[in-house]
Amino acid sequence: MTTTPELRIRWEWEAPPPVRLPEHRVTWARIEIAVGGDHITLVEDIPSGSSRRSVYCPLYPIAEWLAYNWWFLRADARPARTLGVRSGIWHDPQMLRRHCVRASGDGFLWPELLIIPEGGQTHLLWREDRHVPATRPIRFLSRGEAFVDGPSITEELGHLISAVLTRLAEKGISDTPLEKEWAAIQQAEPEEVEFCLAAARLGLDPYAEAGPYEDLIIAAAGEMPPAMFGDFLDAVDPVRMAEALEWIQRARTEIGTARNAPAALDLRPAMGVPRPSPGHRPWEKGWAQARMVRRAAGVPDEDVFPLDAYVAAVERPAVDRGLQAVGGAAEERGPSVVVASGRAAGSRRFTLSRALWHHVWEPEPLFLVTTAATDRQQVERAFAAELLAPAAGIREIAGTPVETMTQEDLGTLAEHFQVSEKVIEHQVENQLLG
Repeated sequence: MTTTPELRIRWEWEAPPPVRLPEHRVTWARIEIAVGGDHITLVEDIPSGSSRRSVYCPLYPIAEWLAYNWWFLRADARPARTLGVRSGIWHDPQMLRRHCVRASGDGFLWPELLIIPEGGQTHLLWREDRHVPATRPIRFLSRGEAFVDGPSITEELGHLISAVLTRLAEKGISDTPLEKEWAAIQQAEPEEVEFCLAAARLGLDPYAEAGPYEDLIIAAAGEMPPAMFGDFLDAVDPVRMAEALEWIQRARTEIGTARNAPAALDLRPAMGVPRPSPGHRPWEKGWAQARMVRRAAGVPDEDVFPLDAYVAAVERPAVDRGLQAVGGAAEERGPSVVVASGRAAGSRRFTLSRALWHHVWEPEPLFLVTTAATDRQQVERAFAAELLAPAAGIREIAGTPVETMTQEDLGTLAEHFQVSEKVIEHQVENQLLG
């Protein structure tokens, strides 16, 4: 079983050097940030050449940054679509302001740590400093990533904010921007909290940007099951929300009259009661679920999965690139899907396989397939890849060590399994080489 690491932020109050702002002086500290056994605040002291696991600066700036970006840090999963240590996301100014600890700023040196919520888990990425000006006293040395339980992150960050406010109160400092912002968050009514989280999932500042979309958010919440509503918020372009809601409504009508896909009706009962392990990564869960479906369907690993027998589909022009399909299960008909038209055959099969995951593993009768990248989407993408091109089948058919596969070999396998070469590449890299 995989152990989920924890984010730990520890500090000790220290005597400050000469600094101007009182909230900086009284919250000066030695600060250590770690995830599991990785020390994010591991730095080189450039003048001495020595290293240490902590930095010296005030906690107030990071507490204020956390409060101002609270809703994004809890709910804005949109950066996960392009996330990666070498990704261009590190050059997206808006994303960095909302999700990177270094944006705490105020002239102090913070690690380049990204905090990206991805549903029930939070993705942490950090990297070392590469080009450090000669005037900089320290250089961050650590690089890595981790998936951490989302609620535990919220608790740890909230604890830091509360500790800073307590310190300020003890030193007689009040009426700070941090105090006002955190009070507004803590005093928000449940309906306001839900709206703020929904706005953040749309990539909108709840207080400065979301107002024009309030009626559409409320309408979407009233029309969709909870999981579908969340997927919608994570993927739709806010300016296309009205058209997207109309597209979904038309699709619901077509789902009710779609052709039969009866083979899928027996799959859900055959799976029994799901028993997910809390230690399984999302993609490992998806792979395991796909193998269960193949066994229940009696399809060998080397064979093409007969997807058309399990999912009925019609194509319609898309109104938003983030929404790839809307599906549901008409009574006694099995799952049917309205899928965005114009997709390549392999991409279309991948989308329909993700739709089959929803039918088999989710109880809600209506669902979306989207471009979002939360932990749920990681499960369904891994499911689709393993359902369509099982790693064991790839190894068997390849007839050559996976380490020596050529691009031509990948193309041959993709043609056999009726998927894109990208699916084969991911299966080889993530399962056979990993």
